[in-house]
Amino acid sequence: MTKLKGMTALNRRSQRKLETTEDKPQQHDKITTVATRRNVTTGTSPVPMRLSANDKAELNLWLEELSEQTGKKITGAKLLRGLLKMRGQVNEKKLIQAIYEAN
Repeated sequence: MTKLKGMTALNRRSQRKLETTEDKPQQHDKITTVATRRNVTTGTSPVPMRLSANDKAELNLWLEELSEQTGKKITGAKLLRGLLKMRGQVNEKKLIQAIYEAN
């Protein structure tokens, strides 16, 4: 039996793979694993917030309103993270005045 001449499908695929890898520069930046996407808050201890009963009720009302608007469950921690992200947009003088009025 004589050898077949020409390219088989497997040879064509491997040839194309070699051509594409030669054209693209190799990137060995970082491999994403499950451990890098892990929620960072799982290993830390919780931060308690001491609030009066009235303040807790106000916070719960605000969280319910936000949950209704977004259609997702908004917790106090999510609210605080959102406020921290908006830190640069908050008027600090008004915030300080509101803190003094609240205490």
